[in-house]
Amino acid sequence: MKTIGAKDLRQNMDEILDRVINGEDIIVQHRFKKPVRLSAMNASANKHNQKLAGLQAFEAAPKKASPFNPNKSVKELYHESITDKYSS
Repeated sequence: MKTIGAKDLRQNMDEILDRVINGEDIIVQHRFKKPVRLSAMNASANKHNQKLAGLQAFEAAPKKASPFNPNKSVKELYHESITDKYSS
């Protein structure tokens, strides 16, 4: 694992990101701040995290009741929605 400074990261960003994408872990130090490790993300883990985040957002969203009567047929619901839309 190689250690570089923040200035090196800024000046050679393309080269360093290519190295990280190819599997190398790099530690970046900047003055008196805590060091940061750059490492490539696993593509399948990234997709899994995106799906999980989407599900969590869906679960957290406020739920509201449907304005439609579940006992009516699709034809009746369609007719009501068209009537409401164009009756004005």
